[in-house]
Amino acid sequence: MTANKRILVVTGGHRVALDDFLGAIAEICHDRGWVWAHATQPTAQAWLDPAHAGCWDAILLHDIPGLSLARGSEPIALPPGPGVAEALVGLLDSGQGVVVLHHAIAAWPAWEGWAEAIGGRFNYRPARLRGEDIPSSGYRMGAFTVEVADSLHPICAGIKDFAIDDELYFAPVLTDRVTPILTHDADMSGELFQDTFDVVTNGSSTGVTCAGHKADGGLHGGHRLMGWTTTAGISPVATLLMGDGPSTFANPMFRILLGNALDWVSSTHAKNKAAAQPFAVPLP
Repeated sequence: MTANKRILVVTGGHRVALDDFLGAIAEICHDRGWVWAHATQPTAQAWLDPAHAGCWDAILLHDIPGLSLARGSEPIALPPGPGVAEALVGLLDSGQGVVVLHHAIAAWPAWEGWAEAIGGRFNYRPARLRGEDIPSSGYRMGAFTVEVADSLHPICAGIKDFAIDDELYFAPVLTDRVTPILTHDADMSGELFQDTFDVVTNGSSTGVTCAGHKADGGLHGGHRLMGWTTTAGISPVATLLMGDGPSTFANPMFRILLGNALDWVSSTHAKNKAAAQPFAVPLP
């Protein structure tokens, strides 16, 4: 662990208990001797550009750009504006470490390449991914156990299986693009998950669930992954699917995991490994 790392935290596009979240970030960074800053979408997008490569040791994404959400109307997928995707790809091609947290896997749903970059996507509406028609994703709250899948990975250092009460997703993961580091033991039966398109479009649930959706652990959701790593451009990327609210932000194991993830994506080891296994992120 290196002191004086610089962390950029990006939020916006989805509600979050901001004081609790930023309070957790402040304590994680204080304990590790890091400095941090907070930027909110859409203005935060200006920082996600190769012109700022090297300004931040790690970028934490807890945002949903590219999606218009309003209860009582259909979610609208918005393509990246002129130059935005090119800037993001350029940043990833510079070796920028990135941590993707919880609802940030719903970002840029109109850009398939972003799902490839981060290893999955939560769909607020039916969509296409890798040539397949994919139903809207599902969610539910619940208590479950986060399980360590790779005890030797630096992100899992100091972590033992732990209980948490958080939001679970029934959503696609690109299993060929990710290396699992965390799993969970929750029941992933589709009928337990509310359909997100139904809830957002109608303002509340009308009873539509993910019942009947394939639970293949891949494009159709139903997986048991809670965290993974991948490479985008020559950048190390870590995704943690927990992170819905105050009880999670206060959880000591979650804080260790998040701190470890930020430390790992900014490490020389992770960057060298990513550079040795580059992945060209497709532009829109």
